[in-house]
Amino acid sequence: MSVSEIDRVKEDIEVIKEAAGLELPFGWEDVWLSIYLIPVGVWLAIWGFLPYQLSRIWRVLPVSILAIVYVFLRIKYRRSTGRAPVRRRGYSIVLFLTPVLGLCGFGYLVWVIRSGHDFVFAVGGMWFVAGLILLIFAFAQPGRLFYLGWAIPMILCGITITIWPVLNVLETNVGVLLIIAGSATAAIQAYQLKRSPT
Repeated sequence: MSVSEIDRVKEDIEVIKEAAGLELPFGWEDVWLSIYLIPVGVWLAIWGFLPYQLSRIWRVLPVSILAIVYVFLRIKYRRSTGRAPVRRRGYSIVLFLTPVLGLCGFGYLVWVIRSGHDFVFAVGGMWFVAGLILLIFAFAQPGRLFYLGWAIPMILCGITITIWPVLNVLETNVGVLLIIAGSATAAIQAYQLKRSPT
């Protein structure tokens, strides 16, 4: 067998392991990233109730740190190291889809504002639909069950925002969402890693 055929067989084995839930697309680093979302959520939750407005850079900074860590993990699991192709694919998907979905969400919100619809109500609907999509992904593959940690809080956050559409409540809801989703996702990931045979 040639080297390319052996590599292809190895990748096929990894895909089979991932589909069977034997190879998880995350590791303990991802558990810590999920835990990191808890203080970010606390910061955003109190943001809406501050008596004065700080520079928006303080809102973006924690998310920027998270993005830098994801890029680092993608580099760590690059193809040339031969380590964990399932995790490498997972990080690549997150790094590719996050900006794409962010641009789609931004376009949607620009459309909402220009068409005169209620901005906060539209954001609630967006969270609700995104949660439903993640719910489907959570049950599509056993290794991605940790998406439940995001799906259920997102659905509840979307419902809460549409029932109580106030701007500072929106920021607080997003903060609470990060706290709950980070905690739940970290717990599910830790449980899956402890039960994993590899």
